[in-house]
Amino acid sequence: MDTTSAPHPPTPRVNPLITLFREWHRGARGYALDDVRADASAGLTVAVMGIPQAMAYAMLVGVPPIYGLYTAVISCILGAAFGSSRHLITGPTNATCIVLFSIASPYVAEGRSAIEIILLLSFLAGVVKLIFGLLHLGGIVRYISNSVVVGLTAGAGVLIIANQLKNFLGFQQFTPHASHIFAILEETVHRFPQANWHAAGLAVLTMLIVVLLRHVNRRIPGPLLGVAVCTGLVYFLGWNDAPHHVSILRDLTVANASGTPNLFPLHIPEYLRYDSFDFELFRRVSTGVVAVALLGLVEAVSSARAAAAQSNQQVDYSREFVGQGIANIAGSFCLNFASSGSFTRTALCLQSGGRTRMAAIFSALFTALAIVVAAPLIQWVPQASLAGMLVVIAISMMEGRRFQLAFKSGGNSRVVLFTTLIACLVVPLHTAIFIGIFVSILFLLQITGKPDLTLLVPRPGGRFDEIPFNQATTPEPIVLVNIEGDLYFAAAEQMGIELQQVLTQKTRVVILRMKRMRAVGSSAIAILEHFWNLLRERDIILVLSGVERKLAGVFVESGLREKIGEANIFYADNTIFQSTELALARARSIIEMERVRAAAAQPGSASGMLQIRNLMNRQCIRFGDNHSVREAIWLSSEMNARIKNHAVQPLFLQDREGKLAAELDPMRLLHQILNEEKNLTSLTDAQVSEKLNAAFQGRTRDYARILQTHLSPDASFALALREWIQSGFTSAAVCDHNGRLTGMFGAEEALAGLGKLLQMAAPETQPSEPAAPPPDDEEVL
Repeated sequence: MDTTSAPHPPTPRVNPLITLFREWHRGARGYALDDVRADASAGLTVAVMGIPQAMAYAMLVGVPPIYGLYTAVISCILGAAFGSSRHLITGPTNATCIVLFSIASPYVAEGRSAIEIILLLSFLAGVVKLIFGLLHLGGIVRYISNSVVVGLTAGAGVLIIANQLKNFLGFQQFTPHASHIFAILEETVHRFPQANWHAAGLAVLTMLIVVLLRHVNRRIPGPLLGVAVCTGLVYFLGWNDAPHHVSILRDLTVANASGTPNLFPLHIPEYLRYDSFDFELFRRVSTGVVAVALLGLVEAVSSARAAAAQSNQQVDYSREFVGQGIANIAGSFCLNFASSGSFTRTALCLQSGGRTRMAAIFSALFTALAIVVAAPLIQWVPQASLAGMLVVIAISMMEGRRFQLAFKSGGNSRVVLFTTLIACLVVPLHTAIFIGIFVSILFLLQITGKPDLTLLVPRPGGRFDEIPFNQATTPEPIVLVNIEGDLYFAAAEQMGIELQQVLTQKTRVVILRMKRMRAVGSSAIAILEHFWNLLRERDIILVLSGVERKLAGVFVESGLREKIGEANIFYADNTIFQSTELALARARSIIEMERVRAAAAQPGSASGMLQIRNLMNRQCIRFGDNHSVREAIWLSSEMNARIKNHAVQPLFLQDREGKLAAELDPMRLLHQILNEEKNLTSLTDAQVSEKLNAAFQGRTRDYARILQTHLSPDASFALALREWIQSGFTSAAVCDHNGRLTGMFGAEEALAGLGKLLQMAAPETQPSEPAAPPPDDEEVL
């Protein structure tokens, strides 16, 4: 029994955790010593780069730097262990940190603990991420457009710079918070004379070291070196003491009372305890939690996708959501704030030769070692140095290339981009996220809410011309409309209005090609039924083509198939346009039956006039008027070879609307090009070829003759003969009422017409004497 064509059963959805344990088992068996060396080296490189960043991001959240190091350890290990990417580095990120600070600031102003609010937000964001992963909602991030991400990232960069002005300039007291950028700028200008220029100098020095080393050698840890140099200056020059008084990390409150960092800082968040549970607080932070979760998922997916593109790895986004969720949930009990996938540290891991997820785990272990060994040195790190590093990061977030790409992607992208960017500056950042998403979805609904309707005009050889729908008014008896797009309730009503625009007094049959129409709901069925009723009132037949089987079931259940008639419904096939050609044949048969009935009702009314439609050659060559002459000559040669006509046929040029514009005669073209050269006989073959090649680069419209008049298919033979002779063209064009080419009339058609006229004029009786036979030595041609 042949089973090669049997359909494959649908792939069952496997729980991400089951897939994870299977991968752990396979990875443990194949992990070699070479992999350990590569992963350890990459992990050390990531840790060296990530340690100063983690401390700076903690300051960005508004908590002591030690919490950033905790997040770079615990969340990194859990994200690598439960995620799907081999190179994704989970930890504190700039955008997530500034969003956390924006959400927590109002609650801190109420007197609540900053770290406890941050831990609550991190826990709840992890729950949202975990739910998304377990429900296989990995595709939800696709609905957050690139313009929203670019605008949000740029806005967050501006907020980071504004919020670090106090540390950059060494202000001792600073009250405004992240959601009021204008208040921050006003306060900065007001207190500018009080700036600590030693602190500002350290910030600028850090920026210079980071930027210069990035251009010299990216493998040199610029952030770590910049922080180390500034820490040495403060320690040896005594700038922490009066009168300079440069703030260092020792001046901030550390994680525990003793001031010594704890390698395993287990802590139950206050607002998750039974005695402190506050349902009203949960409700108030819910919107911000979703914003943190969505932003974190976008960062993680973007980072994992970029790494997978370079390492040829397949990433399971639902499992990545699970890993990020577990990292946030468990991390919130270890003094970790909300983490996500870091694009820069992930790229560094890949570039440093990391092979497996163990590279991320090694980076976390090296960071933990730094917490234990270098804790006394970390306390002397100047806050201004970390502020300078954050300013460099913020400037890199406002990446000009991505911003320019989003700006040039169209008007809708520009509106979404600047709406998100402005919202970041005037409202809390988590609210700006939803504003950007809302505006982008509005544009998406606007685009999908209007079905794409075009008019298809049949041409000889089974081909079709596609014409814009705003040019669709035609007096032809058959109207063929192509429908594309999602036809749900928002688009159905608009489609019903636009379909009525193609109806004229001569319309007898309307064909709707529904091959590319998707998501048909009750509203669309109601509109189709209304359109059918409208056509019925005008005695117009509705024919459907390209109907998918699923859509056919909807027609049956709604009773629409019975109204339209089974003979007028043609189902989709794997052969392109086959159902449309069958529908067109059905429509033509309807027209022919009506013509026969009309002729039978009025006997003797048929005219004996010989019409062009019965003589014209329908195998004519059409081409766009904006193509090059080279393309036109190539097309003409190929079509003439296919038609197998001894005479070279002209090329009729049409504009973007499909209307006839000009005629390009290949022989006349060659004469025109070559006659421009006076001494043609002195040219070599190479020179002639070069001359023709230069001429063939021009446009067809430059060598074509504009057609002032054209023939109608209903014109008489005598009129066609006169117009053809007077025009001086090889062939006269025959066009429909809209000026679109349907055939041509030339010498062969003229001779055929003359022959039919002779037959019509011949006497009914045979001649009395037969014609004399030709001589034996003459040949009859």
